[in-house]
Amino acid sequence: MQWDTRAYSAGVAGIASEIPNIAADTPIWLSLIATATGALQGALLGRQRSPTIDIAGLSMLALSLGFGGSVVRDVLIGNTPPEALRHWYYIAMVVVAIVVIIAFGREIARLSYSLFILDALTMGLFAAVGAQYAITFHLPSLTAILVGSFASVGGGVAASLLLREVPQIMRPGPPYAVAAVAGTVVYVALDGLIGGLAAIACVIVVFAIRVIAERKGLRTRPIRPIDG
Repeated sequence: MQWDTRAYSAGVAGIASEIPNIAADTPIWLSLIATATGALQGALLGRQRSPTIDIAGLSMLALSLGFGGSVVRDVLIGNTPPEALRHWYYIAMVVVAIVVIIAFGREIARLSYSLFILDALTMGLFAAVGAQYAITFHLPSLTAILVGSFASVGGGVAASLLLREVPQIMRPGPPYAVAAVAGTVVYVALDGLIGGLAAIACVIVVFAIRVIAERKGLRTRPIRPIDG
């Protein structure tokens, strides 16, 4: 029996085309999921920093991680005022996330790697949404990659600055930048071919790189200082 590669390829392409592009077709819902995930991460971070953080500080961290990526994205592409500030439901998602962490934060924190998982998911989701918005604004692919990458890490940078820390992306440690750029590149590359899988693939790539780096102890190295 001879294998019909053309029929197989056509079948795979047909299946892929039937999968909805969750970043392009439902940007509001995907943005809300990204906002909620980031806000949960920020609120949980605030609870873990107690007693040095009060409810106002916890709320600021939730807002920075929930809104950071989308605000960076919208400012870069000129979509102002940022969507997170134009629609009430984004703020509602942050408020819900704060309430959930206040009520169940202790139980959630007991789950293994809960903060790490939320961080990795937030990065992947904002990378996909950021790249898609840039594509929607008809920006070049390279620009879409930059927008998605900045959106991916924007919330984390804002949270670090609020905590008076050097952002993780700027110091030796886990390869945040590599994960953000890799996921965004995958999204932009797949968007024109199998858009339905692009956002899913982006999140998986970012999450996988973060997990592999964590398990293998992969870290970026400090840059060599200038002598003299």
